[in-house]
Amino acid sequence: MSRTRVRVTVRLKPAILDPQGRSVQATLHRLGHDGAENVRVGKVIEFTRPGPPDEAAHAAVRRMAEEVLANPVLEDVEIDLREAPDAPEG
Repeated sequence: MSRTRVRVTVRLKPAILDPQGRSVQATLHRLGHDGAENVRVGKVIEFTRPGPPDEAAHAAVRRMAEEVLANPVLEDVEIDLREAPDAPEG
């Protein structure tokens, strides 16, 4: 049976202030890493699900993201689906 590897990336929308990103940027600068600009902090959720990485899988993961993984009012979601490699038999 095929499986799908799912990666959901959640980030604050550009119009939303990101205090954690500002803190990380300030720390990077304080430590001499002056090349970091416009730092934004997000989260990545990864999991596998049964079935192929098709439109139905994308729709199901989109529902998961909107209902549980992200706040659609404040956050943008990026979904990446790939065929999962076969698990080693053991």
